[in-house]
Amino acid sequence: MKTNHKKSLITAACFVTILVALAINSALSANQQQWTPPPKIIQYPSVSISVATPISHHATVSAYGEVTSRNQLNLTSQVSGKIIKLSDNFLTGNTFKKGQLIAKIEPIVYEQILANAQSSLADAQLALAQEELNSNQAAQEWQQSGLAKQQPSDLVLRKPQLAAAKAKYKVAKKEVQKAIYDLAQTRIIAPFDALVVSKKVQMGSNIQAGTEIATLYDVALFEVSLPLSQHQWQLLPNTQQSSGLSITLTQDSNENRWTASMSRVEQHINGKSRQRSLIVKIENPLALSTPLFPGTFVKATLSGNNIDNLWKLPASALIDNNTVWQVSDDNLLSHLKIDIMFSQDNTVYVKPINGLSKARIVNRPLSSYLVNMKVAPNVEEIL
Repeated sequence: MKTNHKKSLITAACFVTILVALAINSALSANQQQWTPPPKIIQYPSVSISVATPISHHATVSAYGEVTSRNQLNLTSQVSGKIIKLSDNFLTGNTFKKGQLIAKIEPIVYEQILANAQSSLADAQLALAQEELNSNQAAQEWQQSGLAKQQPSDLVLRKPQLAAAKAKYKVAKKEVQKAIYDLAQTRIIAPFDALVVSKKVQMGSNIQAGTEIATLYDVALFEVSLPLSQHQWQLLPNTQQSSGLSITLTQDSNENRWTASMSRVEQHINGKSRQRSLIVKIENPLALSTPLFPGTFVKATLSGNNIDNLWKLPASALIDNNTVWQVSDDNLLSHLKIDIMFSQDNTVYVKPINGLSKARIVNRPLSSYLVNMKVAPNVEEIL
């Protein structure tokens, strides 16, 4: 009996437990049906934008070129002989003033040639004087001969002999001039204020006429040839009348700056680059506080015309050379075609091709952007 009673109690307890669990589960289900989850908030990508509005700006044109000497000379010998003297200054990197002695060739052979030429000139001068006397005497004798009414022949008056004497005198005179010239060429002098770029002879060298002595650069005037596109030419004032064009030269590797002036405009288009060049000049560049050396690659910045209705944008806004991302009033992305007028440092000045006067331009576009993608714009003036 006791055993049956215990089993009944256990069965009743289990039954009560099940009923309680069912009641709790029903209560929880009812609460879940009454709870509504909060609405899901959509987050759009945040983008940095600039508000582009029309401005006027003074155009600048940038171009690159190499500094060169206007006059570059391969100095050669005009006579043959042995080098008997070299200037102590005749070393690469040193400079010479115009007229200073660079080297000297043994002159004795040319001194002898000059002496011989002078002797021949003296003989020719004497022969000419004698022939002039003979010619005058022949004319007088003809007058005294009683044949004055007849026309004398040139031989009688010794005209051919006189002409020959004059010709020999002229040749002898030219030979003296040539000998003087050759003797002077034994002294090799600087033809202009020169920088020695290379040295090709040594003391005692035996050279021939035409042998290269040195390569010299004229240090009085350096030039830079700046190839410009047709678009860049249009940004500049009339260069034929603008000798006062402002030109600054800089190096990317440092902060050195030099001022240049316009020299000339080339009147032909380069067959390889299909561009026309502006030539600028720098006077006495090695004497400047910061010397400018030949061979330096420089960036030239030229002051151009004043241009209206431009947008000023960060260079980082460009997708390519003629496209940027714009954000519509509905915060949707789309491509915008632009025309780059010129650039300066990290800034570009552009005109919209479709004639817009105002737009919101993405400052730093990402490759993941898509047309009609919705974004959260954030105005950030980064210029």
